Amino acid sequence: MHNYSIYIANMKILYGYILREHVGPFFFGLAVITFVLIMDFILEIINLVVAKGLSAWIILQVFALNLAWMLALSVPMAVLVSTLMAFGRLSQDNEITAFKASGVSLYKIVFPPLLVSVLIALGLIWFNNKILPEANHEARLLMSDIHQKRPTLSLREGIFEDQIPGYHILVKKIDQKTSEVEGITIYDQKDRIYPRTIIAEKGNVEFTPDGNTMIFELFNGEIYDLDENDPGYHRRIVFDHQTIYVSDIGTQLTRRTSDFRTDREMNTSRMLEDVKKHEQSISISEQMIDQIAESKTTAVFASKTESEIENKNQLPGDQKVFLRMHRENQNIFSELKNHWANILSQKRQRNSLMVEVHKKYSIPFACLVFILVGAPLGIMSRKGGMAVGLGLSLGFFILYWAFLIGGEELADRGFIPAFWAMWSANILIGIAGVYILIRSAREVTFISWKWIEKFIPKMFRKKQ
Repeated sequence: MHNYSIYIANMKILYGYILREHVGPFFFGLAVITFVLIMDFILEIINLVVAKGLSAWIILQVFALNLAWMLALSVPMAVLVSTLMAFGRLSQDNEITAFKASGVSLYKIVFPPLLVSVLIALGLIWFNNKILPEANHEARLLMSDIHQKRPTLSLREGIFEDQIPGYHILVKKIDQKTSEVEGITIYDQKDRIYPRTIIAEKGNVEFTPDGNTMIFELFNGEIYDLDENDPGYHRRIVFDHQTIYVSDIGTQLTRRTSDFRTDREMNTSRMLEDVKKHEQSISISEQMIDQIAESKTTAVFASKTESEIENKNQLPGDQKVFLRMHRENQNIFSELKNHWANILSQKRQRNSLMVEVHKKYSIPFACLVFILVGAPLGIMSRKGGMAVGLGLSLGFFILYWAFLIGGEELADRGFIPAFWAMWSANILIGIAGVYILIRSAREVTFISWKWIEKFIPKMFRKKQ
């Protein structure tokens, strides 16, 4: 009993030590991968940010909301990075050899990170069903609102301002301190066929508190207005003082709400409910097709003879029969076509939903798969260090992501079931990982990295 207690205490120390080796590489990999995804995201929206004149708070919201899907992808890859680097470091310092010499098998060494990966996977499943759909929904609405927002309007001397739909504004001179303007020309064609021209010697410009309306207080000017019913007739109005309101500037970002959600904005339960609705619609269309086929078959075998039709109609028998059959066939064909189109549409939507359902579980499960394949590869690549660890991580993740993208496309088109589309990568890489782990536990060489050591010096010698 005393020996067993000592064994348990030693194993706790060992497991704690192995897990501590993973902590640093995990957060390092998470930071690097997330940073790469953020940089790619920045390149996509930087033009939008500059063009729309967004505030720092809105930009922060955009990044915070999109950080959710980035974490859903970067966490599994960070697990792979930490596994390769941690086991590579332990192997490089011969600690794996020391553990085995002490009677600790490779399976026991891999057990603690594998157990933690299960907890991480469960946490990601919760995250994918609770946090990610809401973040995706808010991110889509925010980006839609940003696209509808026009940039902050700033009048510039001697330049036509045409950012406001329906208006072209020219100001010759602007006093930025007092907001006084001189030489104002406004072409107003909003909700008009022919533009109305407003000219003034001077005036003042201000905005309403909501920033959505520009107010011109003009002095000593004229208004030219064409009659829309008679373009040859126009009115000329001379004024000493006139106030012009230019509305719908849209410089403020208006946040909207929407109950509509895409498949990436739903949790599993809601998607499964929609899947049932699509399957019911498919079943109804299939039943209608069967009924049409049955009724048509009955009509063909139970139809009246041509002589009976000829007696009841003025047109010749053959012509009347032909016209009647042609109209019936057209109607039947149109109805069948509509039902078949509905079936195809409902199947595509159902397949897309099922892909997202499986994706919420298959990507978190990749944490376990990456432990199985990363531990033995990390041990075998012990001399490669961080470069080999990151390189292998990138290679495996590209392979994994290629399976997901290709599988999703095939599943959406109905070529393969959604399950195989999303889980085939886990199954194949997992089987490979178990195989390599068993080979490594038996100390059988599976991959030799000596060619890398020989290849790198040769490259340097060629450069010199």
